[in-house]
Amino acid sequence: MTVPGGTPSLKILWLNQEPEIQIRRLDTLLACFNLSSSREELQAVESPFQALCCLLIYLFVQVDTLCLEDLHAFIAQALCLQGKSTSQLVNLQPDYINPRAVQLGSLLVRGLTTLVLVNSACGFPWKMSDFMPWNIFDGKLFHQKYLQSEKGYAVEVLLEQNRSRLTKFHNLKAVVCKACMKENRRITGRAHWGSHHTGRWGRQGSSYHRTGSGYSRSSQGQPWRDQGPGSRQYEHDQWRRY
Repeated sequence: MTVPGGTPSLKILWLNQEPEIQIRRLDTLLACFNLSSSREELQAVESPFQALCCLLIYLFVQVDTLCLEDLHAFIAQALCLQGKSTSQLVNLQPDYINPRAVQLGSLLVRGLTTLVLVNSACGFPWKMSDFMPWNIFDGKLFHQKYLQSEKGYAVEVLLEQNRSRLTKFHNLKAVVCKACMKENRRITGRAHWGSHHTGRWGRQGSSYHRTGSGYSRSSQGQPWRDQGPGSRQYEHDQWRRY
């Protein structure tokens, strides 16, 4: 990893109580996800959405079959969740079950689990409550937003005509898109895939390589790949089915 000041030891991350060490803890966490260049943007995001943005940036850079409609659904459900009661969530009934939406929801929750572990290993630079799924993710609510986004509903509809959410939505979207652009990953709508989703070259000096249907990172430094059954490479192939 490339960490400002060098990679700190676990003894420093876990036991040192000096105020400046908290900065190094965050630097180390971001380096784990190759997000050091987006530190300033992520710090400007309010809690509990820092963790969500961190994870979305990582996923959208790694998985080239994720599109703008997916990003809209992820962000919209997180914002709308804040105003939902338990009974409202229980009574949600999606029109139908979309297999891809189920897989995306599962991917996000597994990503949150990984974030919990990384945050712990780095000495808790972020509050653990920010990573709890019930604060930023609900499966049925995400499914509803995914189906709406897939059908081309306007962002205002996804956000249930709430103007305060609209400002937050565009702020969070801008953070994710800007960070992805730094890694030469342009998030486009599904309608653009025919002309743009045909293989790309990554930035000079980056760890990307070209593939037949897009691009992905090389396996170096990516703990979610090449781990036998259930590895990211296997799942990447499954994404193409949808």
